[in-house]
Amino acid sequence: MRRPLTGAFEASLSRWVDFARKYRLLIVLAIFTGAFFCLRYTIDNISMNTDTRDMLSPKLEWRNFALQVDENFPQYNDLILVVVEAGTADEASDASSILYEQLLLEDKYFKSVYYPSGLPYFKRSAFLYLDMTELQDLADNLAAVQPFLARLTEDQSLRGLFTMVTEAIEAKLDGDEIDIEPLLKDINSALLAIKNNQHYRLSWQRLMGRLDEDRSVYREFIVLQPNLDYGGAFPARDSIDRIHRLADEYQLNRQNHINVRLTGNVTMSHEEMISVSRGMEISVIIALCLVAVVLVVGLRSVWMVLATLVTLVNGLIYTAGFATATVGELNLISVAFAVLYIGLGVDFAIHYCLRYREHMLRGENNLEAMENTAIDLGKALALCALTTAIGFYAFIPTDYVGVAELGWISGSSMFISFFITLTLIPALLSYHPQINADKRLRNGKFVRYLYHFPATHAGTILVITGLLTLASLFFVSRLNFDENTLNLQPRKNPSVITFVDLLDDKDSSPWTAVTLANSSQEAKVIEKQLLNKKIVSKVVWLDDFIPEDQEVKLAIITEIELLLGYMIMDSISEPPTVEENLKSMITLRDKLHGFIESGNTDPVYASLHDNLEKFISVTRLQNNATKSTLLAQLEHSLLASLPGRLDALTEALEAKPVSMSSLPEALKSRWLHNGEYRIEIYPEENLSDNNHLRQFVEVLDSELDNVSGPPITSIKASDAVVKAFKQAFLYSLAAIVLVLLILLKRKTDVLFIMVPLLLAALFTAAISVLINMPLNFANIIALPLILGIGVDSSIHIVRRLRAMPSGGNRRREVLANSASRAVWVSALTSILSIGNLAFSNHPGTASMGLLLTIGIGMTLMCSLIVLPALLSIKLKTD
Repeated sequence: MRRPLTGAFEASLSRWVDFARKYRLLIVLAIFTGAFFCLRYTIDNISMNTDTRDMLSPKLEWRNFALQVDENFPQYNDLILVVVEAGTADEASDASSILYEQLLLEDKYFKSVYYPSGLPYFKRSAFLYLDMTELQDLADNLAAVQPFLARLTEDQSLRGLFTMVTEAIEAKLDGDEIDIEPLLKDINSALLAIKNNQHYRLSWQRLMGRLDEDRSVYREFIVLQPNLDYGGAFPARDSIDRIHRLADEYQLNRQNHINVRLTGNVTMSHEEMISVSRGMEISVIIALCLVAVVLVVGLRSVWMVLATLVTLVNGLIYTAGFATATVGELNLISVAFAVLYIGLGVDFAIHYCLRYREHMLRGENNLEAMENTAIDLGKALALCALTTAIGFYAFIPTDYVGVAELGWISGSSMFISFFITLTLIPALLSYHPQINADKRLRNGKFVRYLYHFPATHAGTILVITGLLTLASLFFVSRLNFDENTLNLQPRKNPSVITFVDLLDDKDSSPWTAVTLANSSQEAKVIEKQLLNKKIVSKVVWLDDFIPEDQEVKLAIITEIELLLGYMIMDSISEPPTVEENLKSMITLRDKLHGFIESGNTDPVYASLHDNLEKFISVTRLQNNATKSTLLAQLEHSLLASLPGRLDALTEALEAKPVSMSSLPEALKSRWLHNGEYRIEIYPEENLSDNNHLRQFVEVLDSELDNVSGPPITSIKASDAVVKAFKQAFLYSLAAIVLVLLILLKRKTDVLFIMVPLLLAALFTAAISVLINMPLNFANIIALPLILGIGVDSSIHIVRRLRAMPSGGNRRREVLANSASRAVWVSALTSILSIGNLAFSNHPGTASMGLLLTIGIGMTLMCSLIVLPALLSIKLKTD
């Protein structure tokens, strides 16, 4: 029986549903065709921006300053940081030089390549940057070994090396003070490494006195600005792949004990995007599968399930097209609209199908069932679309641009879902309208008990709810925000692992702060001011590249040049034969024996003697090919790094006075622009610790008018985001209440609708504290979102109650209808679809999925237990 129309809205819905039924083929073809073109448009035009800095409004004062710094010093924007690691400084330097020379030729992939150690200026001025003590020690060391070093430079082979050592030992026997023990230890280590089939490389840089300490890993850094291809989903892919190919081509790999690692914001964003996209694709597929399973159980009709899924997919495609057309560039937050739509957009179809099913089971024909469903449910669906959209739209006025875009897309998608549901669902259902009477769900005693439970135990439920509310208020005060954006990155990504390793070294920490000075005098004041702070490790600006004590240092360098000037740095001797190399080793062994017999007790000499004896004995037993291989391995271990160090020594002897005007433009432009000096501030502590991070930023904030950099962005952005979400929560709450007050006849129903969802938000926040899951830049969207999601369930239950006949078991039958069934089916689909985000490889996405799952679960509990209990008490008193 067709229900009489009660208003213009219901009449419009009735006519629209009748139109969709009559012209079902036209409707289906039109929607499918539109979806096809929409999908093609989306694929061709959608892009991604993984830079978290762009998710905040440029109108913020600190953000505006950061943009100013980026504009003045664009060399620091969109970087790939190549980290070359090796066991010695020599290996790291040689590998970096090889890679640098090749990268300079790759202008197709890189618009700038910056390797300070590769610049002629730094090669020529290397000695000027040493401390006076270091330079003097270097001069003394070179003076002591000069007579012996000359022989080695002329004959850079095992023969030359062992002859040099033999002559040095002879000099020691004659009473000369020569410190050759470090070299003997290295020769010992090389012999043992070959014996044990291990890698070893002698560091001539350390032996020459240019390194004060031994490290397990030495690093060199090459800074790249890639040519980004924004025509694809991964703009930096070609550039990153090219670096890896070059490293492999020149065998700069672990097999050769060189580790080329990539990090920097471009690399991290690239790998993060891979994690997000891979996780998002899997999430969408799993979400669709789980939703389908729940729908089969909940709707009990394969055709209705198919109609719902077809409607869902079409709505998702139209939403993606809308996002492409109105936003164009998605970010790490707004990309989640797909899974959110699956969880939320399906609600409309579920409510429509279950109400339609209810009418069909009453014996109504297809047309009557469709029109009565539209009349019964139209206003509720429209109200739900409006309130849920408001929950999302509340993000738009905030300074959190990333979530504002998500709010715009997801809020608008509710209207898309509303339209698609009331258009495509009726058209599809008209193809297969029959639902037999034996399909009626027969509820057993346990199900009826669950339906009646909130009414029969209303007092107990409300008491427990009150106690939980008090407890939650206690815990929610401990809710905090994780401002460290690094914690949103997948920790297994190579770029993140590299980044974290660099944070451990205060001299190479990539998390530094930047400020600007209008003059060198101001820069000096800022430097002095900041160096008094314990949290600051060092302050670097252009003036630091002007070496101190140049006159004295140049005099020392001149002395070194006079001392070494006649030395021939290139090997001029004929390569030795195998027997000549062995002979030089035997001569050294015998000389060591005599030195030990003379009374020397230093164990390094005895150890070297024994290891040489063993090596000589083993080598003599081999065939000629094996002998050559063993000697070549030893020569590579001991001398492979020597040519590079001799070249560096030669270039460093050409030092000239340095002034501000003589600094190379490639260096100066990175620190000075139109009279403004860039000042970089390094932290003393590891900023992966949130306490150190906030302390560092607070100290800089108190000392400087303007400051930028990743640490500043993390803290300032977190403060802006927390403020934005407080605003969004209040805007959303106020707007929803206002809409409900305007549209609902019974104003008390507004209270019944709002109380459960406020409780759900409170319980969700308390649970996040209990499970030690702080809010972050990704999951914070859960709390205001609960207002939009939760209000739908309460609206459907309250409106269905008002539509029930008065009297009888009305109080007990609040849940015994299709509305409550649709609520739990919808909630379950949302939990299963959104919840699978919790298994994402991306920590931010995973935390968002987990918190949303908890929030929807709490919404379901409050809607189906607390709300019916409240309504039961109200009906009992009426």
